[in-house]
Amino acid sequence: MRRIHYFIFIFLSFILLFPCYAVTERGLSVKPISPLGTEVKGNQWLFVIGINTYIYWPHLKTAVNDAKALKNVLLSRYYFDEDHLIELYDDQATEKNILAKLRYFAKKVGKDDSLVIFYAGHGHLDSITKEGSWIPVESDVADASAWITNYEIKNYLRIDAIKAKHILLISDSCFAGDFFRGLRGKLPEITDKIIIKAYELSSRKAITSGGLEPVSDAGFGNNSVFSHFLVNALNENQRPFLVPSDIFPYIKAGVVENAEQLPQFGSLKDTGGQQGGELVFFLKQESRLKDLSAESLERKRELESLKEMEIANEAAKKKETEEIAKRKREIDTLDAKIEEMKKRLGTASTNNDDSLDAMYAMVQQKEQQQKLIDDLKKQREAEAAKRRAEIERMIAKNREKRIAEIKEDIRKYERIISSQFGMDMKEEAWKNLTNKYPETRGLTVGDIFKFNIKTGLIKEIDRDERFVAYENRTVLDTKTGLVWASKDNGKDINWGDAKRYCDNYRGGGYTDWRMPTPEELEGICDFGKWKKGYLVTKLIDITWRSVWSSEKKDEFATFFDFHYSFRDVAIPDVPKRALPVRGGN
Repeated sequence: MRRIHYFIFIFLSFILLFPCYAVTERGLSVKPISPLGTEVKGNQWLFVIGINTYIYWPHLKTAVNDAKALKNVLLSRYYFDEDHLIELYDDQATEKNILAKLRYFAKKVGKDDSLVIFYAGHGHLDSITKEGSWIPVESDVADASAWITNYEIKNYLRIDAIKAKHILLISDSCFAGDFFRGLRGKLPEITDKIIIKAYELSSRKAITSGGLEPVSDAGFGNNSVFSHFLVNALNENQRPFLVPSDIFPYIKAGVVENAEQLPQFGSLKDTGGQQGGELVFFLKQESRLKDLSAESLERKRELESLKEMEIANEAAKKKETEEIAKRKREIDTLDAKIEEMKKRLGTASTNNDDSLDAMYAMVQQKEQQQKLIDDLKKQREAEAAKRRAEIERMIAKNREKRIAEIKEDIRKYERIISSQFGMDMKEEAWKNLTNKYPETRGLTVGDIFKFNIKTGLIKEIDRDERFVAYENRTVLDTKTGLVWASKDNGKDINWGDAKRYCDNYRGGGYTDWRMPTPEELEGICDFGKWKKGYLVTKLIDITWRSVWSSEKKDEFATFFDFHYSFRDVAIPDVPKRALPVRGGN
């Protein structure tokens, strides 16, 4: 009986100690945890198609790499596995094979499963039917019979065909916007509640690289512009649950900045998805930890380098201090010997060691010890100065690097919102920008001036009660939020020239300067502040008493007198000063 118990114990121990082995042998995959806190029931399927080498159509450069790049990031960072992956590249991507795989999914994919379909290849808009199509590898240019229309694709993606709970179609091809013409809308703020809802409701969504226009095959390295930003978004994500609507603004902003095309995101019409449902990408925990480490590695190394230098500095100081203390103790010992010798001289206790030579040797030794101490002190000061200089150099280098990065991000943001394709993306682009710099969160959308202050891009150099002067020659009125030029134009000009001066002013790198209103000029007049005889803060240099305002009535224009503190009107040809302002209405 004991022998039987022994074998049972060994068997149970093997199972407990090697559970992963058992799972691997059975071919089972690890299941992610859903936003509800329960284990995900279904499987995550992936179907990627990439075609570079067409028989009749022009060859493409990046389509196969785009498909493989997406496959790699989903397999490595998210809960997708090779048991639920189908790939078709170049000569494999025929009409027959593509449709056969879609039929395979209709038979195999379960109601709790999710499916991502990615197509990179030629797309075409039929001049007769006005419908978009995928172009398989063997399709003739003139013969539409081998094209796979968007209508056919959507038929397979209906909830009663491929029965997956979630399907996300990603199409990096021309004229892909035909999948959901006119269905774009403002995306919701992504919260835990939104993600739970997205997971619980069924969905049929699509992201396309463009609308009803050709899209670029060129991009970054071996990927198209669209696929570059798609894969980059999936690579950089740190959230355990990611929905497409969360990364689409980033993809759209990147593509608009770098190509003449407008990506789209929305629901596939007439396929059975529910409003609010989305496919959820489940980030592997080990990927999240690894990427968090990699993301901060460079900054961590910089901080560690500074820390090591500080530690080395302290250790060197301690060693030098100990060495100096040792030398001082030796000198003190010599002083004691000399003192004893002095007491013995001329007395009966005088001995052979009290000779003139012995005294001379001790004095020499003391001089040498003092010289060593002096040299050590000089060396310590020189080394300390060198270390301080190196630390300051590294801090300055890090600051320059950060400033360059901030300026580049601001340039991209301003480029996006100034483009005709990015006008509806201002809030999403601003959110993306401020999320990268947490200290700027909560700022009003588009407030680049305060963004620059929060990130340290511009430094404060002086204060005068409510006024703050910055190194870029601007002055902020903290009471009104207006930003003033730190100095007027410096010479007499008429009203028309003053308006042109203010409108074209580019101080601080900003482009939205204007003429101030009479009320705004009156607002910076301070009866308790005299500067060069004028009532104004010391931070704003008014070189003459009168400044033009933007108000113009009939043949007269309004100005403000900073000497006597009143507003008045004059004909526009009278010479006065111009003082640009930005912000406000």
